[in-house]
Amino acid sequence: MIAMALACMNYRARLLIVGIGLFLGNVCGTPAMASQCADLLPGLRQDVARAVTAGDIAKLRDIGPIGGMPTGQSPLALSPDGRSIAFILTRAHPETNSYCQGLVVVDLRPDSVARLVDQGGELIRVTFQSEQRGLLTDTGIAAINQPRWSPDGTQIAYLRKDRGRTQAWRASVHGTSGTQVSHSPVDVEAVAWSDDGTALIYANRPSLIEENAKLDRESLTGYLFDDRAMPIYGDRPMIRGPLPLHYAATDIPSTSSSDRSATPAERTALDRIGPGMLLGRPLAASGPAGVEAWLKAEVPDRYLSPIRLWGKDRLGREWQCQHSSCSDGIIGMWWSAKHGAVRYLRRDGNGGSRLTFYLWTPGHAAPRKMWGTDGLLTGCLPAEDRLICAQEGSTQPRRIVALDADTGRSSVIFDPNPEFQHLQMGKVQRLYWKNPLGFETFGDLVLPANYPVGAKLPLIVVQYRTRGFLRGSIGDEYPIHAFAAQGFAVLSVESPPFFATSLKQGNWRTWKDAESENVKGWRERHNVASSIVAGIETAMATGVIDPKRIGLTGLSDGSTTAWYLLINTDLFAATSVSTCCADPKTDLIMGGPAWEKERRRFGYPAPTNDNPAFWQPISPAMNAARIKGPVLMQLASDEYLRALEAYTAFREIGPPVEMFLFPGDHHIKWQPAHRMAIYARNIDWFNFWLRDAVDLAPEKAAQYDRWRQLKLQRRP
Repeated sequence: MIAMALACMNYRARLLIVGIGLFLGNVCGTPAMASQCADLLPGLRQDVARAVTAGDIAKLRDIGPIGGMPTGQSPLALSPDGRSIAFILTRAHPETNSYCQGLVVVDLRPDSVARLVDQGGELIRVTFQSEQRGLLTDTGIAAINQPRWSPDGTQIAYLRKDRGRTQAWRASVHGTSGTQVSHSPVDVEAVAWSDDGTALIYANRPSLIEENAKLDRESLTGYLFDDRAMPIYGDRPMIRGPLPLHYAATDIPSTSSSDRSATPAERTALDRIGPGMLLGRPLAASGPAGVEAWLKAEVPDRYLSPIRLWGKDRLGREWQCQHSSCSDGIIGMWWSAKHGAVRYLRRDGNGGSRLTFYLWTPGHAAPRKMWGTDGLLTGCLPAEDRLICAQEGSTQPRRIVALDADTGRSSVIFDPNPEFQHLQMGKVQRLYWKNPLGFETFGDLVLPANYPVGAKLPLIVVQYRTRGFLRGSIGDEYPIHAFAAQGFAVLSVESPPFFATSLKQGNWRTWKDAESENVKGWRERHNVASSIVAGIETAMATGVIDPKRIGLTGLSDGSTTAWYLLINTDLFAATSVSTCCADPKTDLIMGGPAWEKERRRFGYPAPTNDNPAFWQPISPAMNAARIKGPVLMQLASDEYLRALEAYTAFREIGPPVEMFLFPGDHHIKWQPAHRMAIYARNIDWFNFWLRDAVDLAPEKAAQYDRWRQLKLQRRP
């Protein structure tokens, strides 16, 4: 599935994708056997009360991708009669390095039992076209695979990947297995029903075949080293995008194994959902008699332009909502027939920490505030005057609920992880603070369920989103509640708005135009790092933190912040990172020529210009002797080359260091066995360095022998 634009993403989500574009497999294991997937749907058995483990978190059943990536697409699909929902349920199995997946249907009534109408397939991952270079790169991020109901509500279409190829499938609502419909030579990226339900229309990019064939032919005479090159990936050039979408169709029931070209009318049916699914679409809501509401930028061509809520009344008059709650931060919008008004969901409160529902009637001055929550709601769909949403809390994994949108009262439709009701989770306290720039932000302090009163606890800091279930932070590599169960306090932080927002609005057309302001003097890095320091000080004010035993973690933008903190503060006794590094000899070279051009546009010096003053605040290699605490690096195989400069410097004059490479993985590590190994090693690492604790399992003896040697080599 290829996402060809990133217009709806916020700054740090963009930075994550930038990292993916630079750092970017099928899982190497075989598909899980039926017995291993027998528990895909939760059973009636309830676990006894016990502490949560890393294995519990690694094997969570998921509805949609984890981590809250901003796509605007719901993983849920509402039936035409509004009485049922369908979704893809996924569960990782680290033991086989595979996933169990199935298409699930649940009726929207309290006593409904979930039905598995198809089972099987591999994880579908997102392919992005990099904004920097226009190159297509694998992300490691799971795609949102929203099912599509037939017009009569008897069948469901969906995407399923088998043997490395994604095709369009369909299943009966009352069946137990699906049927492959498309026969595409490349991955299918979107599927929809024709308006009359007699055909399935799908989109793919067959030009990928010729592009790969061109590279194969070029390999016979040598690859030209140009903007397609990304050395960190290997010697094969990347494919440039965008590639054109092709529309095909299969008649239902199918009378042929070959697909045909879609008609113009059928293309329209797919366009209503396909490009919207791939690109994201502006928020809008429509009511009867032409009443509408939408979001509009005050200066359409300017990045960071204020966003306002607009509406049209029954007489066709357009109105701008002038109230402060009608500005930036609106993330959901639906029409309420009950109130004859638009219902919208907005981030507000300290640092945008809360979600609040409002009602507004176009032509009326002020919206009405309804209710709010500190939890996370995603993928909400209107069902009469209820909302069917994926809901999470700090100790509650994602589940599907029906919300009374006026009061916030909810009823559970489907809980994929009922076992978590019996697991002992950490105690969570929401904290708020400001950084020196005055930006408000927040974090969640998680303490062990039964920590001794008066004890001083070691602290682990994780970045850089803390909304919904506190799972493993950005990238899902740092199991927060499993850390707490081991005796750690954990501070899960939300990053502040990025630095450029503190400046007078410039004429920036894209985030890249504003990025040079962030890079100048490393002001964005100082902005985020100072916020984390303020968060640590807020946590220490609770009286439970040992200031000499603080650990630090980070992936992507969070990893860059971690290096900045290690270089510019003395707060941290141990560190684990998932990404590395911004060093002068490797940063601009290993990314390839196009990456170098982009970095120089942001204000980076040329590779031939040493410019130590520029690199000093951010380069781990240049500051190897300055960094004291031990460093663990767990890196994807297509990232580690950028870490070698720092790793070599650490081995020679720097802190104790250990580095692991994960083959076939990307910026977001998606393989279940890898994630489980990363979880376990992070727990062991921080236990060893911050708690002087070891796991006596015989298979870990060599690990602790190495770490004891590192401790002997540690500089004061």
